[in-house]
Amino acid sequence: MSKTDQLESLFTRWVNAFPSYNGKFKKDGIIDESYYDRQKIKLLFIAKEANDPSQTEGDYRDWWHEEVKYSFSHRICEWAYGIMNNFPPINSLDSCGQQRIEVMKSIAFMNLKKSGGAATVDHDKLGKVVDEERSYILEEIGIISPDILIGGVGSQAIWLKLFQNIAFKRSGFDIDVARVGKTKIIDYYHPSYRVPRAMSYAHLSRIVGSQPFRDL
Repeated sequence: MSKTDQLESLFTRWVNAFPSYNGKFKKDGIIDESYYDRQKIKLLFIAKEANDPSQTEGDYRDWWHEEVKYSFSHRICEWAYGIMNNFPPINSLDSCGQQRIEVMKSIAFMNLKKSGGAATVDHDKLGKVVDEERSYILEEIGIISPDILIGGVGSQAIWLKLFQNIAFKRSGFDIDVARVGKTKIIDYYHPSYRVPRAMSYAHLSRIVGSQPFRDL
């Protein structure tokens, strides 16, 4: 069974276990398995929940297979491009178009909470979601099986709920890193964090190149 098929089966069980997701569940995961499998470094980006108060259902795999829009997805695209290509100048990535779509097809993405919410996330409520849905979240991560996980969850308490034995250490650049199994984790900014794109790109390059991260 392909990873895509495994994710579909998981999502069906997930909605059945939590009926409040009916009609609201936003699917995610590996954007295009054929592209993802070809990557030397398998990347997973994790965020909190979609900014969608209307709570419509949808699928990031469909959206990002066709276009990259909004600053949130552009930041993820830029960060992925950097890691996969040893951080060339950010201007070597086109500002829009097919090159960005190719990058996005090559990654995986998931929200911890599968329905939409407001622009500002209540971390107590998110923590409850992680407590209740932890086995499903971990199963999705296990299917994706990333080499590097970049998370913009905004709270190490969330990581501790998810990976209960995780031990973070300083990268030297005010961002903590850790390892769980084969996966290196970067507790990074949320992709919508308002800093210049070149600044967040350069900062991530220093973290990935740091000795503490390489030693994980």
